[in-house]
Amino acid sequence: MRMRVFMITLLMMATIMSGCGTGSTANDKKDGTNQPIVLKLGTKMPDESVEGKAFNLFADLVKEKSNGEIVVDVYPAELLGKGKTQIDNMLMGTQDMYAEGATYFDDFDSRVQVSSIPFLFRDFEHFQKYNTGELGQEVHEKIKSEGIRILNTERNFVRGPYRVLVSKKPVKSVEDLKGLKIRSFESEFYSQAYESVGANPTVVAWTETYLAMKQNLVDAATSPISLVWSMKFTEVAPYMTIIDEYPQDIVIAISEEKFSKLSKEHQDILIEAANEAGTKATQLLEQEVEEHLELMKEEHGIEIFEIDKKEWTEAFSDFHQKVEESGVFPKGYIDQIKSIE
Repeated sequence: MRMRVFMITLLMMATIMSGCGTGSTANDKKDGTNQPIVLKLGTKMPDESVEGKAFNLFADLVKEKSNGEIVVDVYPAELLGKGKTQIDNMLMGTQDMYAEGATYFDDFDSRVQVSSIPFLFRDFEHFQKYNTGELGQEVHEKIKSEGIRILNTERNFVRGPYRVLVSKKPVKSVEDLKGLKIRSFESEFYSQAYESVGANPTVVAWTETYLAMKQNLVDAATSPISLVWSMKFTEVAPYMTIIDEYPQDIVIAISEEKFSKLSKEHQDILIEAANEAGTKATQLLEQEVEEHLELMKEEHGIEIFEIDKKEWTEAFSDFHQKVEESGVFPKGYIDQIKSIE
């Protein structure tokens, strides 16, 4: 009887061990679990925006490319907090990823602020060459040393895709900026830049810009063209000038600590998906902008003007020299950027 009980016990143990073995996968052996790796991605934009759609596309690409081994959960519309808060979350380990403009990381390296200096970069291609070249890579490495890695190495996730000035009266030349009450965001460089050409910049919260123009607190505001329709700016400012004052892009960043714990295969998947999402997001954005322009023409009767880019760049060049002499950036940094071909 004892022998029989002993044999049954052995058989049960063998069955249990066998069952555990057949359920394992290559990923189980690598990560010690059959559960997917879940990454929390926080963003500022709502899901229905083009950028929001792109972030969800990024999540889909990661899941597809990893065969479900990595799942990116997207938390839109600042559900995880404001920009700086989400970056702090990443450093503390309560959040894995954040997607926004690189200027949000200026606490780690002040050089990212050059991206919002008006008329410093010739176009997006110039900006992209800066970001992917030696100067930009130095910034990437500095941010990485502080605990944050930028995944989209190609820096091809265009925001905008260009910037415009919406105004209550026509603005066709630099001369028209003199005395213009223009909305500014909280950037010393940005306000000083427009002061240097005679405008009167006033800091107004983005969400209050429509009301500020309606109540004549400001005469004009600059914006990525992709956001003008949703903010209804042309209802109160029917003149639009394509100024493309500076290029903008989105970076998808991840905690370096979290990234370093992933396998090389998984790391490569995240980078590949981020770059692919950037390409597709830009295509979606250009299509949507064309639709928005037609709507603004039909419903708000907007007039659109283009500028002489050379004239505006020359007008802001004195300000660029002041930035060069300010000591905020390394000596010769602004000139190095301008010399990029």
